[in-house]
This record gives sequence, C-alpha cells and structure tokens, in this order.
Amino acid sequence: MEKEKPEMETVPLKSRFRRLPELLPMMIFCGFIFAMAIGYLLLPKEEYSPQEKKKLVSFPCAAPEQILNGTFQSELDTFLSDHIPGRLFYAGLSADYELCSGRNGSKGIYLGADNTLYPAPAAEGNLLKNAGFIKEYAEDSDIPVYMTVIPSAGAIQEQGLPLVHESYRDRELIDSFRQALGDKVIFTDVYDHFKEAAAETPLYYRTDHHWNSRGAFEGYQMLCTALGKTPLKREDFSVETVDGFYGTSYSKSALWLTPPDSVELWSDKAQSPQAVQVEIIDGEDRKTGNSYFFREQLANDDKYPVFLDGNHSLVRITNQDAPDGCLVVVKDSYAHALVPFLSRHYRTIVMADLRYYKKDISALAEQEGADGVLFLYSLTNLSEDNNLSFLF
Repeated sequence: MEKEKPEMETVPLKSRFRRLPELLPMMIFCGFIFAMAIGYLLLPKEEYSPQEKKKLVSFPCAAPEQILNGTFQSELDTFLSDHIPGRLFYAGLSADYELCSGRNGSKGIYLGADNTLYPAPAAEGNLLKNAGFIKEYAEDSDIPVYMTVIPSAGAIQEQGLPLVHESYRDRELIDSFRQALGDKVIFTDVYDHFKEAAAETPLYYRTDHHWNSRGAFEGYQMLCTALGKTPLKREDFSVETVDGFYGTSYSKSALWLTPPDSVELWSDKAQSPQAVQVEIIDGEDRKTGNSYFFREQLANDDKYPVFLDGNHSLVRITNQDAPDGCLVVVKDSYAHALVPFLSRHYRTIVMADLRYYKKDISALAEQEGADGVLFLYSLTNLSEDNNLSFLF
C-alpha cells in the first residue's frame, strides 16, 4: 500500500500577526534603505546648494588610476554625502536637536535674541604674525598706511548672546594687535564707538557674519577722521531695503527656521547718474558696471555680493564726482559695504584681495599713484588669514 504523505504543519494566521511587532523595526529599516537607494538613482543631482552656499560634488571619474590611488573612493563618499535624499532636512533636524538639548553653538554659531546668529569668538591665531607683516610693509612705505580691525558681532552686541557662550576677547586681541603694529601704521579703533552705537541699532546682520550697511557707515565715519576727510551724514543718503537675505551664519548653523534678514542699499542723494565706474579684474577676465550695487545678486538667497559683486582679485572704482586722489584698500569682504562710502572722497579706489591677488602691493600703489594704503579686515578673518605674506 502507498504510504500516506504527512500533512504540512500550518502556522495559524493569528500567530503570524503576533510576530509583526518583532519584524517591524527590520521592515522599516529595509524600507528606508530601499527608499534611499531609489532616491539616489532617480532624484536629480543639484550642482549647488543655496542654503549651504556650497558647490556640490559631481560623480567622480572612475578611471583605473583614481581607483588604485583611492581618489575615486574618497570622492564617491563626498558625492554620496552631498546628494543624500533629504540631506537638508537631516541637517536641520540635527541642528534643532542640538539646540533643544542645550548645545547651542555646537556648529560654531550661537542662536541669540531676536533670531540673531552669532559666529563663535575669534582666536588669537595669526594675529601677531600678520601684524608683523603689516608693520614691515608700513616701515618700507613712502605713503601713509592706515588700518582698522572690525570686531565681531558677539563682542559688540553681547546683550543679544545666549546665556551660555564662549568668551569674546575682541578688546584684548585688538589691543595686542595694535601694539604689535608699531607707530608707523595709523590705526582707527572702532570698538568703543561700535559698543555705544549698537545700543541703539544693530550693526551686524542677523543671519550673516558681516556688518550691515549701518555698521559699515559707522566705520566709514570714523575712518574719515583718520584719512582727513569730512564724512557725509546719514541724511545725505536714501535707503532701499531688500528682504529675503539668508547669510553665511544661516548656512553654517542649519537652523532653517530662522527668519530671513534684509539688506540696505545706501545711495548718495547728490551722486550724479553714471558718475561711478567699477572694473572687476580676475586675471585675464574683466567685468564692468556703473554702480556700487550689482543688483543681479539680489536674486540669490545670499545677497551680500550685491556690494561690488563679491570677492574678486582686484576691483577699481572710479567716481567722477569725487575730488582727485587714489586709495589702495587691502581687504577682506567687509570692505565691500564700506568702500562705496569712501568712494565719495577719492577719484579712484583700488581694492586688492590677497586671497587672489598675489602681486606686490607697493608696486600696485606706485602704479596707481596712490595717496595711501588702507588695510581693512575683520578680527576673525585677520586671525585666520595666511595671505599677508604676499604684501611683498
């Protein structure tokens, strides 16, 4: 007789459902991994992140030599990090978690009163070394050398800082830097005046590390005294306000719920139309304009480059309404908002950014027939700068 086949044991349906809670974490994890993989394959790859103000890495070259020396693997890791689906959401979630868990400032940005983002304090860094370079330059210069150092927002507007924060030593650092400059440099100290002025109105942007137009105007008025010029008054300018500004502090912090800032464009009421010519020089590239304000930059989230089109190697500004005279400005990006004010007093101002301009500044000043050289840096940038050795 043929043997009967044993019946297969069946698991009751109810028992299967009882195991769902055990399997749910694994199912969610696998579903997440699958969704991320699909996202990597199907979502478009952006070239630039406006929120983070950074260029995103494209897919690396998979040539044999890149694979063998490890370059491909390293660049692939960066590519995957730059293009992970929902990347901005996760960055913002992380920043909000750190804020709520008491780690305000963990990304180098403090969230203070009135939704103001304060960069962390500057360190001493290269301050004294850079003071030595500028001192040596001034001692060899046949024309006057001027300088100012712009303190940080956290030191000037300390009433808006969170309760717990690192100490801002701007007063101490600026004093030591000034002493190291020697007597040949004509130094304008804006610190105390800024502390007083900031009690009435903010001098720095809420979402950016730069001073705002009012801060630049206050600095301009003090510099005019050192330069022997009579500054214009606040009522000499008309002010246009542009909203929707998200600056570098916003990008670095990833606190995406911070409301946007605004940019003010101050225009001299007596300025003749077409009197200003701006020439931007980057190596062999040339760009010109007939205004201090490059309004196409206002279409971007980061609107600070509206002032003289942002960072460039060399910028020459000519104002036909100004008296004769030429000033060379060796600077960082804080100068972009101030130089339009100074341009009312010099027929020509030439700005040199040593991050890109690697030629002798003395030769540039002689070529332009300059009456003086102004060094204008923020304390933070000056402490981190490695380019002042290119002065010579």
